[in-house]
Amino acid sequence: MCHAHHWTRWADGGPSDLDNAGLLCPRHHARAHDPTYAMAKHHNGKVTFTRRQ
Repeated sequence: MCHAHHWTRWADGGPSDLDNAGLLCPRHHARAHDPTYAMAKHHNGKVTFTRRQ
């Protein structure tokens, strides 16, 4: 039930290709679009979310 996610938004010029895409579970995909959180994608492929202050 994973969702495809553009790391750089398509609306911001991000390409629709595998280098700019990843899979997130529905909960984390919603968090990726929530302005309350900042998302970081690390070189090892790990994705973390930090609550903005």
